[in-house]
Amino acid sequence: MSIMNSRQSQIANAAIPMFLADGVSVSTASIAKAAGVANGTLFNAFATKQALIDAIYVMAKANMFAALAYQPGAPFDRQVLKQCWSGYLAWARRAPEEWRIMHLLHDAGLASDDAQANVNAMFAPHSTWIGDALEAGKIQGPSLAFLQQLILRHLDLVVTQDLNQHDETVAFDMLCNTIGLTA
Repeated sequence: MSIMNSRQSQIANAAIPMFLADGVSVSTASIAKAAGVANGTLFNAFATKQALIDAIYVMAKANMFAALAYQPGAPFDRQVLKQCWSGYLAWARRAPEEWRIMHLLHDAGLASDDAQANVNAMFAPHSTWIGDALEAGKIQGPSLAFLQQLILRHLDLVVTQDLNQHDETVAFDMLCNTIGLTA
């Protein structure tokens, strides 16, 4: 999926709060009205409602990955993990609706297989980074998939608990201890 044009962004930005408030069963006519466009214009921008849902999901994930500020080839150490950790938290706090819609669409299984494949391709450098660290013995865990979910769930707990700076540092240290990252 490509980056959205301005019309698509206008429609997506109108749809997000509606999806969060009422679920994705919101009518396209309501979304078009909130976006200030005709229903036909919505379908010119997104061929189907599923295409709109997928575009929102991929956009949120792309923004999340961009916030991590991970540089391919960076070492897996506490400093780089902390940089990614801080980037994720800053993004989630700066764009709470985007963070929430990302979870809603993922957890409810509403993103299509194509959208998931697109997101998985975006995640590949991060996955390789964690997988290489696991394989090299820099971190511990039962599997790569388990570690990926552990790190993301840990981050989301920090967001949902709205921890202060001290407790956020404690949570980061707990994560590092859990995965065996000491240096």
